[in-house]
Amino acid sequence: MSSSAIAPALVLVCVSLLAGGAARADSFRKGPYLQSLNGQGTVVMWESDDAQAGRVIVHPSIGPDLVIDEDKPVHMHEVRISGLQPGKRYAYRVQTGGHEQGGEFATAPPPGEAFSFVVFGDTRSNAGAHKNVVERVRREVPDFILATGDMVNEGTSAQDWQTFFDVERDLLHDNALYPAIGNHDREPRPARTVENYRKYFAVPDDSPDPERYYAFTYSNARFLVLDSNLYSFALTDQTAWIERELTQAVQDARIRHIFVVMHHPPFSTSIHGGNGELREMWTPLFEKYRVEAVFSGHDHTYEHCTHNGVQYLVSGGGGAPLYPKDPRADKIDAAASRYFERTYNFLRVQVVGDFVEVAAVRDDGTLIESWGWGRMPEPVARKAAPAASSHATAGASAALAATNVAGGGKQATAGCSVAVGRSSDGRVAQGAVGAAIVALFVVLSRRRRSFAG
Repeated sequence: MSSSAIAPALVLVCVSLLAGGAARADSFRKGPYLQSLNGQGTVVMWESDDAQAGRVIVHPSIGPDLVIDEDKPVHMHEVRISGLQPGKRYAYRVQTGGHEQGGEFATAPPPGEAFSFVVFGDTRSNAGAHKNVVERVRREVPDFILATGDMVNEGTSAQDWQTFFDVERDLLHDNALYPAIGNHDREPRPARTVENYRKYFAVPDDSPDPERYYAFTYSNARFLVLDSNLYSFALTDQTAWIERELTQAVQDARIRHIFVVMHHPPFSTSIHGGNGELREMWTPLFEKYRVEAVFSGHDHTYEHCTHNGVQYLVSGGGGAPLYPKDPRADKIDAAASRYFERTYNFLRVQVVGDFVEVAAVRDDGTLIESWGWGRMPEPVARKAAPAASSHATAGASAALAATNVAGGGKQATAGCSVAVGRSSDGRVAQGAVGAAIVALFVVLSRRRRSFAG
């Protein structure tokens, strides 16, 4: 075996032993980590070495603690916290086996309040690279995290799942994770089951096949998390469910944005390329119901594509071996592609009213590109637009046109789409609009950054 092949394996073993050893020493094999966040609470999960009955204690800044005791000893713990105030931050502690760990979480805000989330995926294979991305994401302080799949290399491997939770341990203490199922997260053929995935995650069970695909609402946005694996997406139950969900979303006046998360990209110019069957079956629905962005992984790159008014973002640079651009990419994929970079990365998405800003960030914290769409809040639009025009480039993505959604009666906001200029080395200088949006976001979300009173 070459030295280049040995190094990643050593990194994987070292990270696993260091983090895993610490977990076993204090009875927390995995976690605690957060799931299914909403305006009234969240789910706290952890795995203990032995079957134990644990306790979760939630601390508001004023008033008595909320104490929840488990009624029986178990290895895999799943405790629902409810009855909290929306848009507030809480500290929590988990006690099990004579040991204690905890973190913080913020309940989902009422519709219309500003929020942010982070997207990344394909974290399998290289724990060192995965850890670099996670440590950078921890600095973002998002409201929640979307995983685009392939969290592990082999869905049946207990050690692969242990490594995943070891690396993301500190991040998931304080951030709810919403995962999409990747092809590597499944058990292999012929079973193709997802039992470990179901064991370790407690996502909303609001679909015909609970937890495999699901939806949730956060502030003024609706999120559909889909199972795009080959054996799955042609099933009529998922496709019919998608259309029902999208129909309801466009008819709900509180929902201003619709986002989709799934592992396989409909458009990509890397090794796997865009999935033609997904393009045939699902992208027409995304276009019809004005889905604004589709987040995927599978190709281990960063890529930004657009097609018929929908943004398609590939963020598969979470730790798996990076893929190059395919010089023989399908013409449909090549036509949709706006920017490609072979790099470890994540996406930072900020939503302020009707405006959405996406920033693609490398694992060293440098900006790949940043752009936005929708109607900016009026004070920001007045102050930032003149300065931003000097930074915009001919490569700016097309604005989302104002349109009435058929049957929904909801007006899509008139577009302001801003790109930032790329320097000669491919790096990006952020424009004034992005800086102004970030400043406004901090002000609007400050209530969730302080503890509940």
